[in-house]
Amino acid sequence: MATIFTFRAQPEQGPLYKQLAHYFRQEIAQGHLVSGEFLPSIRQLTRNLKLSRTTVEAAYQILIDQGVVHNLPNRGYQVADYVPREENGTETVPGKTDEKRPSVLYNFSNNYIDTSTFDTVLWRRCLNAVLRNPASIAGYGDPQGEPELRQVLARYSYASRGVVCRPEQILVGAGLQTLLMVLLPLLPLPEKAVGLEAPGFPQAEQIFHLMGWETRRFDPGDPKADWPGLLMISPTNPYKGRALTERERNNLIVATQLERVYLLEDDYNGEFRYLHQPTPALHSFGNREQIIYLGSFSRTLLPSLRISYLVLPEKLLPAYRAIADRYNQTSSTVEQLALAAYIEEGHLTRHIRKLRTSYRSKSQQLQAALLQVFGSRVELLSYGSGLHLHIALHLSGTAEELARKALAGGVKIIPVKGPTAGKWPEFLLSFAGIAEEKIQAGVKVLEQALEAD
Repeated sequence: MATIFTFRAQPEQGPLYKQLAHYFRQEIAQGHLVSGEFLPSIRQLTRNLKLSRTTVEAAYQILIDQGVVHNLPNRGYQVADYVPREENGTETVPGKTDEKRPSVLYNFSNNYIDTSTFDTVLWRRCLNAVLRNPASIAGYGDPQGEPELRQVLARYSYASRGVVCRPEQILVGAGLQTLLMVLLPLLPLPEKAVGLEAPGFPQAEQIFHLMGWETRRFDPGDPKADWPGLLMISPTNPYKGRALTERERNNLIVATQLERVYLLEDDYNGEFRYLHQPTPALHSFGNREQIIYLGSFSRTLLPSLRISYLVLPEKLLPAYRAIADRYNQTSSTVEQLALAAYIEEGHLTRHIRKLRTSYRSKSQQLQAALLQVFGSRVELLSYGSGLHLHIALHLSGTAEELARKALAGGVKIIPVKGPTAGKWPEFLLSFAGIAEEKIQAGVKVLEQALEAD
């Protein structure tokens, strides 16, 4: 349904473009337009409000300059994650009068991507092709995932990550948490306990606890330890900022070959390595009957595309088939079929190749900016994989305190907590979502925020 805008021009209150910009600021401040929502196109607004194109463009430019709105190429004008300020300089938050939230000017956190990297025209073409065949989308969808997508994923996983499987082994769902709820009852383990690397994975741990599982910390570098029967591992754990060492990989592979553990391999960002070629998944080296491979498209395409998948060992298939009809598919049939076409036509491979080039450049720019601005006060701990730099700053205070200080200054960074941290406070800085031209300025503002009294 189209949004009805009630803007009325008041000639005595100044230029129309300023009035229009003020109107949209008020709509955002009052919660009528929320972060992530798109404003009407310039053409639509000129037609509906009977305004000139120049007036609307000037109003939108004010909103962009103020950080209220982002101009996304080929997509439109999107409301930013921003708390607008009134003309008197005070912040306004919808529904709140006594609480202020810092605005984020430079976001080095890991919960978003640079949408300009994704070709929405190609994706829309794939979606439209699916929608032209209503018969394929008339039902609730296959509980295991659309057969077309599972066939494509089996080929793609082998070609890109070395994962050997049949389409019948693949289970599709809307994210890790959904897949875990189906997987955990299938595991023939006497003890419901799972090991995770420090500092843990809250989203996964929430499901483990809901399902009655105990979570423990384990070290892949210590094979003599008392590991539980299920281990969850991300070979490119962002809190390490590096891939597993060869010794750690071997420890885990041997444990699966001895059938000592089941391994849930969360291949998060496994395709993004910058110093050398991506390492094949553990699934391609270990005992495939003991390894459950988990793949996702939240970082390669869009976080909002809620399609993940796991590869079940052959020996777990009978147990899954016995309960499969109790679950409805949680991932959109339309998007599954569109993704199948997107991969089959080679768009995903080309897109990842482009992302590697872009992320490699951003990683290098961020490293150079940190060294230039912080000098000897910064240590680059690891930077060869994933979408983050793992750094230590020679500054007083804990990582959490400094992260809050940075946020107050308009820069969002991720503190590294727990036993992974060393002598100096450590942080993760993601370069996935920030534009290249903002990296240098963002690091300078970060330094100013952390050095402020």
